[in-house]
Amino acid sequence: MYTVFLRDAIHEPIEQIGSKAMHLSNIIDQAVTIPNGFVIKASALQAFMRVNDLHSSDASFEQAFHDAALPEEMIAEIMDAFAKLQQLTGDDTLHVAVRSSSSAEDLEDASFAGQYDTILNVQQQGLVQAVKACWQSVFSAHAASYAQQQNISLDAFPMGVLVQQMVEPDVSGVIFSMNPITESKDELIINASYGLGEAVVSGMVTPDTFIVHKETKAIERDLGLKEMKIIGTDDGLVEITLTEEESDVFCLRDEAVLQLADMTVLLEAFYQYPVDIEFAVKNEQVYVLQSRPVTA
Repeated sequence: MYTVFLRDAIHEPIEQIGSKAMHLSNIIDQAVTIPNGFVIKASALQAFMRVNDLHSSDASFEQAFHDAALPEEMIAEIMDAFAKLQQLTGDDTLHVAVRSSSSAEDLEDASFAGQYDTILNVQQQGLVQAVKACWQSVFSAHAASYAQQQNISLDAFPMGVLVQQMVEPDVSGVIFSMNPITESKDELIINASYGLGEAVVSGMVTPDTFIVHKETKAIERDLGLKEMKIIGTDDGLVEITLTEEESDVFCLRDEAVLQLADMTVLLEAFYQYPVDIEFAVKNEQVYVLQSRPVTA
């Protein structure tokens, strides 16, 4: 069996589901909202490599990987999981985010953030190709280089893939439950902008910044330029330039900032260590897309 739904993923070994899926499955009952989804376990990649006799040391590996096909029974199971996700979400036109989930990610001293691929706004017909793209990013030159810098052997870290219902957010961003600049644990920092969080995470925009004191709830604000936003369409992701009217106001009201702060404090208390959260807000509903320890 190659797939497991996110709610049940916590019962699987971390080597099979990866850190990203494990962290989300672990907090699924902690009064937070997480987009529903399923995990394609690391055993699927191992079976794909074995069936196609793929060896990452081969000179022709990249092209051979691209040309190789998933076993029919594996495709059938993935499509069955997608159909079940459609039923659970009630969305016949379901779009999903396909994210890497390796046990090498979110280590104490190495997050591997940005080293593996995430493919957004994927429809059913593109799902298998998106999964292969996530898998192939394990063997990319930049992932290997990062691992070497951190003195980590990627051979020890299989790759799971997390498939989640896509949220088309009004606002999204990242939160640190401690101030990474001053190292104060009394403050948390929210970086937020319009549209998909990729613009914030990748540094494509200068986001609004909110520093919240955990005890007093005092908010310090810094207006960002928020130069553009990324939205998903049936033809893929599109970058849209914001109007001055949008850029000149904060993307989050104080009520939303405090709601995000309360959620962050809750997750930090649950984990008992500072956390790094990716979030999305749609129609005033907050979604947790990722939660992990703050790393060096």
